[in-house]
Amino acid sequence: MNLNINLTVLKPLIPIPMVYKVLALVGVVAVIFAGYFFMFMMPLQTAIEAEKIQVESQHVRLQRNEKLASNIPKKKEEYKKLQTQLKIALNMLPKKSQIPDLLEGVTWAGKDSGLSFSEFKPEQESIKSIYAEVPVTLAVAGTFRQLLTFLKRVGEMPRIVDIKNLELRRNKDQMLSIKGQAVTYRFVETGSQKQKKRTGR
Repeated sequence: MNLNINLTVLKPLIPIPMVYKVLALVGVVAVIFAGYFFMFMMPLQTAIEAEKIQVESQHVRLQRNEKLASNIPKKKEEYKKLQTQLKIALNMLPKKSQIPDLLEGVTWAGKDSGLSFSEFKPEQESIKSIYAEVPVTLAVAGTFRQLLTFLKRVGEMPRIVDIKNLELRRNKDQMLSIKGQAVTYRFVETGSQKQKKRTGR
């Protein structure tokens, strides 16, 4: 009975030429494959491409990290050199308690060079980021050679002292009247550094 029903359903297809039947079959198969491709293959291909991009990104990141890792010994060596240079620079900056002695050294350098001081007045210091400028207004008299000797001796001092804004005038007795500033610098400790010193860390 079922066989007869199936044959009855297929009976209208019997007169159709074989070529059309084959074409229809090919079309059905093509539709099935197209549906499979769009429903399954395309999402899978997209996921594969996304994974490839992720793998490439991880590979680039790995290469960058490997390069950074290879530079670590060099960077450590550079850091040690910078620390040494910083210690040397800080040693050239006097502490606050050493400022009076340093300024006294400047006056002795001037007097020992033959200059006579008419003014030596410490001004208010100016705080910068990690250091403070300690200016001193000075007025001296002497010869040009004595001034050069004074500048040379100040330059040879173990602490940093700059002589700035010099104004030179010649007096009636052919001596120079010199005004300017002697500026030294001191290291300014931050709150964390002071705390480390108190705790001994």
